[in-house]
Amino acid sequence: MINWLGRPVLVLAGSYGFHFDLEGRIQRIDGLVGRPWDWLQRTMANDWIYYDKVWVPHSLPEPSGIIGDVFWAVNGRTDLPMLRGHNGLQRDYVGKAFDAFDGLMCSIQDLVKHKPVVHSESGEAADPENSGRVWDFLGKAARNDRVRLQKVADRLHEIHGHMVVLPPDTIHVDYRILLIKVMDGCPNTCGFCMARGDSEFAVRSKSDIDNQIDAVAEVYGADLYNYNSVVFGECDALTSPLVEYAANRAFDVFRCGSSFHSGSNLFLFSTTRTLCEQPDSTLDMLEALPFGNVYINVGWEAATDAGLSQLEKQQTAQEVFLGMEKAGKINRTYKKVKVSGNFITADGYKCDGIVEAIRSTRYGGQLFLSPLRGKCSSEQALRDLRAIRNASPEVRVHLYTMQRI
Repeated sequence: MINWLGRPVLVLAGSYGFHFDLEGRIQRIDGLVGRPWDWLQRTMANDWIYYDKVWVPHSLPEPSGIIGDVFWAVNGRTDLPMLRGHNGLQRDYVGKAFDAFDGLMCSIQDLVKHKPVVHSESGEAADPENSGRVWDFLGKAARNDRVRLQKVADRLHEIHGHMVVLPPDTIHVDYRILLIKVMDGCPNTCGFCMARGDSEFAVRSKSDIDNQIDAVAEVYGADLYNYNSVVFGECDALTSPLVEYAANRAFDVFRCGSSFHSGSNLFLFSTTRTLCEQPDSTLDMLEALPFGNVYINVGWEAATDAGLSQLEKQQTAQEVFLGMEKAGKINRTYKKVKVSGNFITADGYKCDGIVEAIRSTRYGGQLFLSPLRGKCSSEQALRDLRAIRNASPEVRVHLYTMQRI
């Protein structure tokens, strides 16, 4: 697994490893008591996520075959059905890790207050340049206690609002993205959806996009070099006429081409109708963007009129087939632009329609299955996963692990 923290500052204290970003904000805690293979990771929205590689060992396939990553990312809110009962964030040793972090912050604040002599690994006093770098980092870290971390998250949400669910393709970068909203809400009001958020459908202006980009860059500061990926919100970003402008400006201001990570990525959602309405010139524009990859995710959800009606999804099976045909053509034609799709899996739903749609449309590319919250067993999700994989060697399918910012 790639460490998507990039180049953090590692502070060792007792049995723990504390990873800070380049602005002195805690990102990850290693060394959990009795669980050396697990860790805790914090998002810039100030959510903590538990990473676990061996949940229910010998009872489930490896997570890489289910979600496309080698660790389960457990958030306690929208976890997959096979993670039901995983109480990682409530375990005693997690509380002890947080207590250790609070203790470390007190120690750092005390060091900054008294400023003892900094020593090198050899035991000699560090030269002024290295000593200055140490105090510069510790000064930043000392300000970033848990209260300050929440204030930073609140500031980000003031800038661009929340994004309830990130596109599933962002798992490729461990959900470590910079969010810019080019539009709000969604043109649809599907009955099953939990991703739409509270915003009314609206396209954001050029000045609003500029203000977001500049403000986000200020918040992330020096740690921008640990990011190479941008997501455009919200649920139908491809409908915005400012995608090209926003992408070029974000790439430049966020210095995506100078990241500590190789490559760069742009992620966005699209509705089926918006994707089908796009002329070749729009796709050519996306292909010409400076980002190394452009990922578009579309919510198809079901492939029969009966299934769509049951989900209260505002589209027809014919539209789904047309969208899959167009997506397959895009995936075969373009090098950088790739379209993935989502389908729902739930107890009582049959995936035969999805399998038939793949065969009929010659769709090739990535698909994600979203277990319907509270209505899908682990067994059903895994059965549908296997059935769709067997439908075509051109299709890669994983379960959708929903994270937010």
